[in-house]
Amino acid sequence: MATPTARGFSNPEETLFLVDVSSFIFRAFYAIRSLSNRRGEPTNAVYGVATMLKRLIDEAKPRHVVVVYDSKEPSVRKKVYEQYKANRSAPPDDLVPQFARIETLIQLLGMPSIRKSAIEADDLIATLADRWRRESGERQVVIVTGDKDLLQLVDSHVRVWDTMKEKIYGPDEVSEKMGVPPNQVRDYLAMVGDSSDNIPGVPSFGPKTAIDILKQFGSLDAAIEGAKSKTWTGKKADVLAANEELARLSAQLVELDRNVSLEGLPSGIEDFKYAFQVSDELKEFLKELDFHSLIERWSQSKSQATAAGHGTAPTPPPTSHEIESISRPQTPAPAAFRTVTDLETFQKVLGGIERTREFGFDLETTSLNARDAVIVGLAVCVSDDEAFYIPLKHRAEGDPLVGDQLSSEKVLADLKPFLENPKYKKIGQNLKFDWSILAQYGIQADGIGADTMVASYVLEPSGRHNLETLSLKYMDYKPMSFEEVCGKGKSAKTFDEISIEAATRYSAEDAWCTWKLWRTVKPEIEKLQLMTVFAQVDLPLVSILARMECEGVCLDSQWLKELSLKFQAELDEIEKKVASYSKKEINLHSTRQLAELLFEELGLPTQSKTKTGFSTDVTVLEALAPLHEVPRLLMEYREISKLKSTYVDPLPALVDPKTGRIHASFHQTVAATGRLSSSDPNLQNIPIRSARGQLIRKAFIPSEGHVLISADYSQIELRILAHMSGDPELIQSFRKGEDVHRRTAAEIFAVAPDQVTDGQRSIAKAINFGLMYGKTAFGLAQELGIPRAEAKSIIDRYFQRYSAVKRLIDGQVQQARERGWTETLLGRRRNLPELNSRNAMVRANAERMAMNSPIQGTAADLIKLAMIHLDDAIREEKLGARLTIQVHDELVLDCPIGELEKTIQVVRTAMEGAQKLDVPLVANIATGQNWMDL
Repeated sequence: MATPTARGFSNPEETLFLVDVSSFIFRAFYAIRSLSNRRGEPTNAVYGVATMLKRLIDEAKPRHVVVVYDSKEPSVRKKVYEQYKANRSAPPDDLVPQFARIETLIQLLGMPSIRKSAIEADDLIATLADRWRRESGERQVVIVTGDKDLLQLVDSHVRVWDTMKEKIYGPDEVSEKMGVPPNQVRDYLAMVGDSSDNIPGVPSFGPKTAIDILKQFGSLDAAIEGAKSKTWTGKKADVLAANEELARLSAQLVELDRNVSLEGLPSGIEDFKYAFQVSDELKEFLKELDFHSLIERWSQSKSQATAAGHGTAPTPPPTSHEIESISRPQTPAPAAFRTVTDLETFQKVLGGIERTREFGFDLETTSLNARDAVIVGLAVCVSDDEAFYIPLKHRAEGDPLVGDQLSSEKVLADLKPFLENPKYKKIGQNLKFDWSILAQYGIQADGIGADTMVASYVLEPSGRHNLETLSLKYMDYKPMSFEEVCGKGKSAKTFDEISIEAATRYSAEDAWCTWKLWRTVKPEIEKLQLMTVFAQVDLPLVSILARMECEGVCLDSQWLKELSLKFQAELDEIEKKVASYSKKEINLHSTRQLAELLFEELGLPTQSKTKTGFSTDVTVLEALAPLHEVPRLLMEYREISKLKSTYVDPLPALVDPKTGRIHASFHQTVAATGRLSSSDPNLQNIPIRSARGQLIRKAFIPSEGHVLISADYSQIELRILAHMSGDPELIQSFRKGEDVHRRTAAEIFAVAPDQVTDGQRSIAKAINFGLMYGKTAFGLAQELGIPRAEAKSIIDRYFQRYSAVKRLIDGQVQQARERGWTETLLGRRRNLPELNSRNAMVRANAERMAMNSPIQGTAADLIKLAMIHLDDAIREEKLGARLTIQVHDELVLDCPIGELEKTIQVVRTAMEGAQKLDVPLVANIATGQNWMDL
């Protein structure tokens, strides 16, 4: 892939860049979520377009450019086909105000632009490209777009550049992507149709059919004539002949108009001249959007452009008039990336670590499974200017450096003191993985200075945290991707199979990126007062989670095999019972057949309807269950089937044959609330509310000679609610150790606590937990099966009694709307720009999040603090217990039987002393021989 830098074209002065901005707006809007300025106004689409334009300016250094807009009025194609683009919904409410800001951005950048009533941007681009070419055969055009329709314009002098995918399309690349050359793209699109533009295409014609026909006939017209004259026969020929009118209509809609009248519009060489400037107005505009990093980066780009003479005399053209075609742009290295294959240089690297006592670190392995992975090499960075890659296990054929690699044992042994000593701070990206790998080599790494993935999560929990995204966002630098180095799909190589030269660029660059990135984001974390959450909560957790993953948990696979047989027998029995109500054979996984059984054969009342027929989802079955046995059986069948296919059958396959345990992965940068999550398996989702779901937990057992300990916070979110609201009634109730739900019921129903009925307590419990999640009278009425007026009356009485809770909930929403984020007791933020959305449903959902996020986020912080205190205590007391599972507010430990009492005491102290609140923290602790017993 070639980056279209000025040197990449035969004459940069004579190259026109046509920017199809509309093709990037929606892509940017959906690719970058939850981005807003300090006032909560959405800015994600503006930011996406801004970064795209910056890449164009930096990499292409255009001297002639024009931004082409779509018409605001309906296209002329509407007159040809009324249904053209008819299936497109209105733009999202959060995108609408960004359109004007994008135009303002382009105007402040000084970029020429063009728009014409009733004319689409594609047609203007086609016309301008042709005119630029006609005026001089030597002129070249680069169309900056993500729209595949414009690929039909590509030829020897016209390229399409998709900056978001970093792909340049010449004739060969178009053929590779579409399966046909550019001059056949129109006919290809006409045959396959386009759902986004509502272009009908030819019925049943897919990409393969279209490609085969065009290879045989060369054009759609020739194929139609052949089908009509019977020079080719068969089903496809008959379909094409029968749909000739549809095919020709589709071709007319797809074909670009290259002869749009440009009268009264800018269209000449002088009109599109461009010289990049950073004006004060542009800076103010970017400040308003809180794009502070862009201000700095654009100012740097301006300085570099001035130093390079951008906008002055054109670069002399080379003799060739062809555009260069390079597989990947070799971006100038921001630092020296050096390969270490001799002991002298390796000792210098160790000396650098000794001096700085801080270093960027990155491991390269053969696998993402920590228990199978072999360390192929490692990278170290100790300065802004250079980074080192130490290859250890490369085996690429023909690589002259393979024989010069240092001994893996020697390198790891010499690095071990630095890796295990907490005084030497390590900076990396997802260091949990590196720590898990090193543990397999007998290195218990310690002393994390920063993890850039965790730092990004603390700054923007809802964002993306991979190194490429972060480097682009904070440093405007794109590092090499793993796929660029190792390939993808069936042809992908493992890291030990690639050349040491390529590995050096990739891995040393990663270590350098994390080193630089930390220095970029650290001031931002400090400015937003997030250092406590980052350094005292999330960062210490990295090592703890790595140890939990390495430890794993024992599984009773035999029990799961027995449970699988039991569940299958129950499924078979349910199938027989349901079949007895049907006149024909029925597949219980077929929505259509179930709908026929329920609503036609059994005559049950229809509920909601979907595009494919009447719904049979769980809400429908719940509504029908009181009326007939079949809906109840179907709900039972789905529960058992899901448990069997999701947990019972897959879990034994996850057991590591080396350890005999399941090693789940724990993730701390996924949930926006601050909670942990897990995968392979997802421990958080193992059901506990149903009797069958609890049977799955029976399979999780302690190791030999051990017992499981479960410690679960008691009503943690309610206790946090009491503390944050300062409500005297709730605080007093928790301090006395009362049944808070019974106390609440007594208050709102005006009865003595010992007179509270079970029903009243259930209502109080629903209110206590529901209101902090934004539950309305309608929701409470549905949950409890009571009239809405009664539910509203209950909520009103609750808030009259607990007025401080009402003030807290309302205040949290208002404060979040003003600031744009919510905050936990420890200062963890969650950005909620949707609070100012014009979409009422989106806004209401954000309000519910604003009510609960401070409480739920604080609960997440407390369980993390408890884990940190507990881990410290276990190591200090030299206990044999190990943390194995964390789920919501619960910790599970594998404990030697002989240390049980001492460990319970340590666990209780760690959890109940995690943070001082106005109410006591209480941990319910249980022991047992399997997780279900706990």
